[in-house]
Order: sequence, then structure tokens, then C-alpha cells
Amino acid sequence: MLGHQQIVSTNVTSDRETTSPPAGGGGKKAVIFAVKLLVTAACFWYVLRQIDLSQVLSSIRLLDFRWVAFASLVAMLEVPVLGLRWRNIIDALAARKWITRAVVIAVTAVGAFFSQVLPSVAGEGVRAWLLVRLGYDWRNAVTSVVIDRGVGVGLLIALGFFILLLPSGLAALGGYRDVVLLVYGALLLTGALGLWFTPKMVEPLARWRYSRWLATLAADARRVLLGPKGPVILGLGCFIHVLTILVVWSLGRAQGLVLPVPDAAVLFTIVIGVTLVPISVGGWGLRELAVISLLGHHGVAPEKALLFSVCFGLAFAAASLPGALVWLLYSFAPSRPLAERGGEG
Repeated sequence: MLGHQQIVSTNVTSDRETTSPPAGGGGKKAVIFAVKLLVTAACFWYVLRQIDLSQVLSSIRLLDFRWVAFASLVAMLEVPVLGLRWRNIIDALAARKWITRAVVIAVTAVGAFFSQVLPSVAGEGVRAWLLVRLGYDWRNAVTSVVIDRGVGVGLLIALGFFILLLPSGLAALGGYRDVVLLVYGALLLTGALGLWFTPKMVEPLARWRYSRWLATLAADARRVLLGPKGPVILGLGCFIHVLTILVVWSLGRAQGLVLPVPDAAVLFTIVIGVTLVPISVGGWGLRELAVISLLGHHGVAPEKALLFSVCFGLAFAAASLPGALVWLLYSFAPSRPLAERGGEG
């Protein structure tokens, strides 16, 4: 692979050494991944016991692949939009605004690819690592990725709360809507209060060694979200979720399920929300169980619901493939010393 034999600067190397995981961390991660893999396998085992595989194969033949291709293209469009959101977060954090749109989109594409083939946290780690290769320090790199991830999750919760209030048959969630609304509302309130009281929490947290990083992260997040770039970051984040709703709607059309926009939005909330639960590999298996349960309450055969969920996962897997080419062909290294880039926008 091009560009991966180059040496990072001495400061970055020493910083990486001080932040490297302790011995045995790799074994712990392997155990966690094995547990997630077991949960995914158990979910699929349970699902496959409930369906007729021959009907799934028949449904595949009836798919309108034009809509599937369109859904994959929309999913692919999310990558550059995600890159632009992340770039605004990076700019809000760092005094040196030199990273170009093309470079940050390339890094985002690589991260999206690794999130598909490895646990999602690995994709986020690759993004931070590549940003360091481009000249940023580890603290800003990791902080930018954490905030970017947090913005996506926070907006999902906010949109999900309002989506579940829409007049949609799916919004009943099999009688669990009030519980989900209560949880989402509590999370939103907690996040809003956290941002509001951050200035008062930073000093006490900074006094303790093990909470100092949390104080710094909270202060940075508040500065990013409430700063001049906040509206752009939140607007791009909402647009990404709108594109995902369009993916859901398109895959419904591919199977002949004419989903009203509110129904597609509710399905989006469930599909993405379940994917974020960190007990399976990339949400696979758990997502299929949730989709089959939700659509089953509205007369959709489990075979069609399973195919829909699998198509959703494959659409985003296909959308991540350009990231593999970028990883193989792109050299992630600054073409000029960082000091020369300090005044560029």
C-alpha cells in the first residue's frame, strides 16, 4: 500500500507511545469481538429458524435492482458529506486550518471501509491515525473523531424523538413507543444540560487525573457545537440522516413496499438505533431481529423483512468499497511541513 512506510514526526511518535494501549489490551479486544460475533451468530440462528429460505430466494429474484443501485449510490454520497462535517469539526478544534476537502473525504472513505470489515471503533481509530499522519496531534485527532461520532448519535436521538411523534403506523413500535420516547427524551435532556453546565463542570473534573480527559473533551465539544461552525456541523449531520431515510425508502421500493416517508423515517430510527447497540458485529443479526419484529406487526412476511435488512447492510457495505481503493492508492502524508500550512483555510 502506498504511503504507509513513511515515518511520522518525532513528536507524534512519542505522543503515540504515551497513548498506546497497555499490554493485554489486544487480548481483551479479541474477547469482546468474539462475544459480539457470537451474539451475531445467535441472532441469525434464531432468525433462520423462523423463515423459509426458499421464499427469501424467491424474493431476491423479484427485487428491482435499479432501486437497490440507487440506494447504494445515496449511501455512497453520505461519505463525502460525513467528511465535510468532520472537516468543520477539525477546523473548529485546531488553529491550523489547512486540511483540504479532498483529503478529509479520502480519510473518511478509508474509515468507512474499515468500519465495514472490522468493528466500527476500528474505523474511527483509522480516521484518527490517518489524521495524525497528516500532521495533526493525537489529542485533536482523537477528539475530532469522538465529537464527530457524538454528533451523529446525538442527532439520531433528537431526530428519532420527533420522528416517533409522527402519524405513522410503525411509530407504535409494538406498544413500546412511550418507553422509547422516554429514553430518548431523557438522553436529549442530559445532553442539553451537559452542554449548558460544561463551564462549571470542567474545573472540578480537571483536578483529577482520571477525569481530566473528560473535562477537556467536554470543553472542546461545547466550543465546537456552540461556536460559529456549529450550525454547519449540525446541518450536515441532519442531511446525512435524511440521506439514510432515502436509502430506507428506496430499498422499500425495490421490494415493492411503498413506504410513506414517516414510515421510512421510523424504520430508519430503529435500524440505525439498533446498529449502535455495541453487542453485535456492525449491528448484523440484531438489526435483522428488530426489522422482522417491527415489520411483522404490520403484515410484512419475515422473509421480506429479512431481505430488506440484509439489503440495507449490503448497500452500505457496497458504498464503503471506494474507501478500499483510496487506502491502496492514496499517500496520506503532508506534502509540505505543517508550519507552512498554518495560515491556509
